[in-house]
Amino acid sequence: MAIIERIKCFLRANPYYKKYLQTHINDFRYFYRSCRYYVKYYSLRIDKTVTGNTLFFIIDPAIKHPGLADRLKAIVGCYYIATQNDFDFKIIFETPFILSDYLDVCQCNWLAGRADLSFSIRNTRVTAYNGGGKVPKLHRSVKQYHIYSYIGYDILETNRIPDYKKRWGVLFNELFKPKDFLLQQLRESGFTKNKYNAVHIRFVNALEHFEADFFNDLSASKKENLIQRCIAGLEILLNQDNQLPLLVFSDSRLFLNRARALPLHILDGPIGHISYDNKQETVTKTFLDFYMIAHARNVFVMHAPELYNSVYPFYAASAGYKEVNIMMI
Repeated sequence: MAIIERIKCFLRANPYYKKYLQTHINDFRYFYRSCRYYVKYYSLRIDKTVTGNTLFFIIDPAIKHPGLADRLKAIVGCYYIATQNDFDFKIIFETPFILSDYLDVCQCNWLAGRADLSFSIRNTRVTAYNGGGKVPKLHRSVKQYHIYSYIGYDILETNRIPDYKKRWGVLFNELFKPKDFLLQQLRESGFTKNKYNAVHIRFVNALEHFEADFFNDLSASKKENLIQRCIAGLEILLNQDNQLPLLVFSDSRLFLNRARALPLHILDGPIGHISYDNKQETVTKTFLDFYMIAHARNVFVMHAPELYNSVYPFYAASAGYKEVNIMMI
């Protein structure tokens, strides 16, 4: 199993595979998975009367899911597909946490449950969200499309939608707003919207173990070298703009402890990946970090060969209509 995961990790990072093969391979995987869904859940029997046309995004607890940013990218991409086809859009996201416990309805009422689904193939088609492909055409003769399988690519970027980053933010904010308790935590953080800068540094497993299926362990000397370069990058940011507080986000407790020696700020709370740790405290902190980055005046992301190029801060910034400043260290 470890060998298979290493192969997957290699392919995910391989530009040729991502550009020329991944979309086609995922199309095949999702076709096979859709066939299994048809066999398991669906029949010719009319189970309910369905009105209107709706695209459902459904989190299936039986399959492995990526992190928060990839899930949000897929959700917003599916919402875009629905709007382009004049379909209603609904989300069933009840595992490993309930999405509506953290995000509220905004302009689009996306709340739904399994009782809203028809499992008759006279009403319904199972499809997949492949963000690396074209925007699909939905047929109005089909009352419901069900999406269980997805890849966390941005279909707006793939299809070169003008000003796609801002468009993604608009769509995200049409769907979601933070629940009241998240808004309260944002207020209690001590930081005022657009009155601080944010920097994101993603190590994955470079310093300590954070996420399964990634294999970027470094030697002790290389770890120290990476830490010192990141610290130097933070010092540059502090010297560039010492009028605004600098808030640091990272997946490494070791690095954050070292960074505390600098005059910067770090939010308290657990550090975890929601694909592996779905305790309420961890999920809440993940959403809180997302909105704190969205509300920063300037968003910085550090890049280096040893660091992981996370999309999380980029889409958090898009949710706040901000551009990301990349720092090579």
